[in-house]
Amino acid sequence: MMTKTLGSKFGNAVQRFWKEEKGTATVEAVLWMPMFFGAFMLIVDVSMLFNGQTQVLRVVQDANRNFSVGRIATTADLSTYIESRLATMAPNATASSTVSAGSIITNVSIPSSDLIMTGWFDMLGKTTVSVRSEHLVEY
Repeated sequence: MMTKTLGSKFGNAVQRFWKEEKGTATVEAVLWMPMFFGAFMLIVDVSMLFNGQTQVLRVVQDANRNFSVGRIATTADLSTYIESRLATMAPNATASSTVSAGSIITNVSIPSSDLIMTGWFDMLGKTTVSVRSEHLVEY
């Protein structure tokens, strides 16, 4: 009867470990999970940017309409009104309005860092979201 040495027992255990196929799906999932999670976070941030842009456009269009019918008196008041309405969503928003050829034109710039949720992607946080709306003055 042959006795096994410690080295051969360890060698056999390593061989069995490398040949074992149970748990391979778990290993692959662990390897892929960070990429799927990163892609999900990118989708969340881009969706928040588009959602924020849509909300800003709605505020600007409503403000332009109020100016058009005379509820807001000056372009300075209009810019202040827009910035105050956006303060909770985008505290660093800047608005400027001009009247040209019978139209009120409003431009709003917002740092995208005000709109994104996770901040994982520097490229998204360093851009500026711009919204422009034009409305005929009715008075």
